[in-house]
Amino acid sequence: MKRRLWELGKDVLILFLVCSLLLLAAAALPAETIRQNHLLSRLMQPFAPVLGLPQAELAYVETAAPVMDAAQPVMISVQNSAGRGTAIWDFDALDAAFETFGGLLGQALDTAEDFSPVDDARVQAALSGRSVCFRYSCTLPAALLASWLDAGTELEAPDCYSCILSLEDGGVALYLLGDGAFRASTALQQELLEPLLEQFRPDGSLFAYEAGLNLEPLTLIPGGALTVPAGTASSPVRSRYVDDLATSLDFNPYGETRYTDSRGVVHFSEANCALEISPDGSVLLTSSAENRFTAPSAEANVLTETARQLVELTLDGGVSRMYLSGFSSQDGETVCTFDYYVSGIPVALSQGYGARVTFSDRSVTQMEVHAAVFRLTEGELYPLPAAQAVAVLPRGGVLTLQYRITADQSLDAGWKK
Repeated sequence: MKRRLWELGKDVLILFLVCSLLLLAAAALPAETIRQNHLLSRLMQPFAPVLGLPQAELAYVETAAPVMDAAQPVMISVQNSAGRGTAIWDFDALDAAFETFGGLLGQALDTAEDFSPVDDARVQAALSGRSVCFRYSCTLPAALLASWLDAGTELEAPDCYSCILSLEDGGVALYLLGDGAFRASTALQQELLEPLLEQFRPDGSLFAYEAGLNLEPLTLIPGGALTVPAGTASSPVRSRYVDDLATSLDFNPYGETRYTDSRGVVHFSEANCALEISPDGSVLLTSSAENRFTAPSAEANVLTETARQLVELTLDGGVSRMYLSGFSSQDGETVCTFDYYVSGIPVALSQGYGARVTFSDRSVTQMEVHAAVFRLTEGELYPLPAAQAVAVLPRGGVLTLQYRITADQSLDAGWKK
């Protein structure tokens, strides 16, 4: 009997010591880590007095995941008292212009009053006055654009591909161009926008309506001779890339579910989920698992951010950026499409996009990516002069510069037909 009590006492002591060690280990974690984990917070709050802390110090706090820009403007054109200057086809110029004006666009979206439809003449009058025009690569939901600019996401505004800030009547008006044109007054002060507009240097660029051309009115005609950087494209698929990508997508790169077929395509097959990685850079992820690749909510900005994060896992360096180029949602299915941009110029691919992510409600059902690494090389490319390209465009056409990948994996630049 005494021996049993002795053994029981030892077991109790061991259990006490183990619990003490676990408590000390948890207490060694930063309070912020505990506050961001619901389970840890519940377990540690009762012991807060023992640790000399108020319980509120360890209370769970839900933090919203940051939403990154899935796209930035591909053109920013400024009209000031001296003329028009445009940032286009150059990441450095676009980044500098967006750094200057992006915050003001966010303020305008955040303070916009009711939008009312306007005609083309009103839009062109705004552009011809002192203004700045932002053009994106696709039509975007207003709430999505607002989320990237830290503006209110409850904005009741039309979808748009272009935004204009125009100095009018002592204030700043916001125009949104999409399926029609819409105008709203804003609380943005003219004194904030006007001096920034005047800092921009005219470069001879014009919109088609300003040049008297029968093209889409807001097609930009560059000023002067046009040159773009030369570059190359290559597939990133190597053994390390395959292992890293599989691991990032929660597949076991060394398990029995991995095999390579006769074409060199590496397959990973798990319950309700499969991954294929081809030597040419084609990546295909399919899933019927409801909880494996799931967005926190079905809001446009959250779905887009989830898609962006997944696509980013497939990228492997280089000088390109992947921008959202399409967003559609219907009957519970949402599709986010992305394109590669090199030096601010879209790269045309045979399948028509760089990546496409499909959601059913909040769950990813498919991701297709053409993984590529783009690098700039010495030398420059000289596309057909804009004046000659305009001459062969149909009435109402759009002048669009793009890169194409040639048979020898170099980049060629030309106008989209």
